[in-house]
Amino acid sequence: MRRKSLNRGRKKNPVYIRAGLLFTAAAVCFAVVFVWDNRRKMDTDKTGKKILYREGSGQGKSTETLEVQIGGIREKIDVTVSERAYGEDELKQIFSTASEQLTERILGDNESLDEVRSDLDLVTEIPEYGISVSWESDDYSVIDMQGKLNQEELTEDGRIVTLTAVLGYGEEKAAYEFCVRVFPPRAGSREQVLMELEEELEKADQQNRTGETMTLPEQIGGRKAEWSFPAETRAFGILVLGAGGAVLLCVSEKQRKKEERKKEILQMKMDYPQIINKLTLYIGAGMTIRRAWFCIAQDYEKNREKTGKRKAYEEMVCTMNQIRGGGSEGECYENCGARCGITSYRKFGMLLSQNLRKGPRGITETLRREAEEAFEERMNQAKKLGEEAGTKLMIPMFLMLAVVFLIVMVPALLSIQI
Repeated sequence: MRRKSLNRGRKKNPVYIRAGLLFTAAAVCFAVVFVWDNRRKMDTDKTGKKILYREGSGQGKSTETLEVQIGGIREKIDVTVSERAYGEDELKQIFSTASEQLTERILGDNESLDEVRSDLDLVTEIPEYGISVSWESDDYSVIDMQGKLNQEELTEDGRIVTLTAVLGYGEEKAAYEFCVRVFPPRAGSREQVLMELEEELEKADQQNRTGETMTLPEQIGGRKAEWSFPAETRAFGILVLGAGGAVLLCVSEKQRKKEERKKEILQMKMDYPQIINKLTLYIGAGMTIRRAWFCIAQDYEKNREKTGKRKAYEEMVCTMNQIRGGGSEGECYENCGARCGITSYRKFGMLLSQNLRKGPRGITETLRREAEEAFEERMNQAKKLGEEAGTKLMIPMFLMLAVVFLIVMVPALLSIQI
């Protein structure tokens, strides 16, 4: 029973947990890639010959990577499989269906081909059927091959134009005719206004060519025209960027101070056991608290260039100077702990202050117990930092795992024609 209770209380090693998670992820990815790579099987026809399936008509050709063995030779080879071609009767039906759809596809902004007042959208292919389309017009002065209208040739009586769509699939061709009645843009419509605007601007540009200025037209089609430069938004963009930069700067500065304070606290926690041990040794050797404090602070000042600034020792130096300046020794110790802002240092300052009031009896034993507790706390802190470092290493490990999966999966996916 005792052995079972010990096993229950034993913690699981986080290394084994991470290793298990990593292996599980690898196994899942292996299963996905394996199923994907082997999803397509080669079938056999009634005579026992191996067959590959073609893509549907209009979906393009596909490429399969196969392994062939001929005698003692084994080789991997890419086999190109063309799409399934239409049969003769099927192609006629497809041409007929496509021609009916063209009536709707080429309208553009027009409501019907009986009243065309804006450019047509003459498509050049019907991708779902794999059919190409070319256009011909019996009057290119009205409609060109791109479907653009020549407004100057139009009257309110309308012009009838015959468009011919030539549908092509491989070597097969089929022609279909569409009758289009073309009118000029409606009065007041955007197209009509823009056309009149271009005419007026051209006239204004031709007038007074020898002068230094060009007079813009005040009216277009009997309606007043108001001219102005478009509003520039660059200034507002600069303002927004500046405000955003200021906010980010404030946030980053606040975050920087927060990180610095966090580092200071960690540094003071790591220095606390060393300070307690030194003070215990000096007092145990017969020094007073004040003399021991001064020795630690002065020793730090001598070696500051080598060790760099340490927040806890800087506060000890500050306390030493306050005591030399005539400050109350007990209050100076308490103020030092308060400035450090950590519970252990506040407790340390109160301990020294109370000792000055009650006498030196038992101070050595008290400091020794405090040193043991501080050392235990430092060990726990070091263990915590080690665990945090291990957790941070998980991110690059998973990134490396993702890179490995990409290296394995991307070539396999690229070689597959879906």
